[in-house]
Amino acid sequence: MDVLNLIRKRRSVRKFKTRRIPEEKLLAILEAGRFAPSGADRQPLLMIVVDDRGLKSRIREKSEEADREWRQQAPHWFKVWAKGAGISPEKDFLTSAPLLLCIFGDCTAPYWLESVWIAIGYITLTATEQGLGCLTYTPGEMEFLNPLLGAPGHFKPVAIIPVGFPAESPSYRRRRRRTLREFVHVNRYGFRGGIPETLDLKHA
Repeated sequence: MDVLNLIRKRRSVRKFKTRRIPEEKLLAILEAGRFAPSGADRQPLLMIVVDDRGLKSRIREKSEEADREWRQQAPHWFKVWAKGAGISPEKDFLTSAPLLLCIFGDCTAPYWLESVWIAIGYITLTATEQGLGCLTYTPGEMEFLNPLLGAPGHFKPVAIIPVGFPAESPSYRRRRRRTLREFVHVNRYGFRGGIPETLDLKHA
């Protein structure tokens, strides 16, 4: 049940303190990614830790440029959602976070993309467990990361994860979550069986 509580506690953080991340906390996050399962055990994950201010600024500049271009052709529903959520092409968190984890995957490996996203899940949960905040950020285009960070071409960029001590406390109840009965079916679509609305962890 500790894992479920951790999952419920995790929230995306976009505002960070300038406080340096202790090495042991960073290593715990990296270790979580190392132990994530992968297709055919090929372990296609590549992580580049970026804490250089100049590099962070370049990443922010290229990311904002890519996001502005992408938003011009984004579907209407996304523009409406982003405006309501207060999400703009300005990505302050890319320079305010003490470090960025740039996540790549070896696209020559089987199931590489699925494997990398499993590792990202492990990474974000471990960051929460370490008292840190993070955000899984995917610019409209990320190929600029390869030449900027020297990553070989067969490693495809998947996400940028800013990590740091949170300077905000997003509400755990800000957005409604679907109940279990809204998306879990038993044996056949439309049959809920004994699936409850939610799990009461206090009595689990």
